[in-house]
Amino acid sequence: MLDFLLWNKIARVIAQLATTLNVSNDRALAIFYDSEVCKMLHNPEFGLHLMSDTYIVNDLIEELRMKQ
Repeated sequence: MLDFLLWNKIARVIAQLATTLNVSNDRALAIFYDSEVCKMLHNPEFGLHLMSDTYIVNDLIEELRMKQ
């Protein structure tokens, strides 16, 4: 059950990231799975799975900015 909820959250985050960055869903998927935020989201110790989708997307965008 929890995996299903996490998968749904990840799908929503990827869709919102694609819209925000104006990229394809495939590109957003690649960005997400190449991020530290993804690792944190999969680790329940961080509690990121409890945050809103927008919060997670903003973290992803901030991570992208820091990489540049």
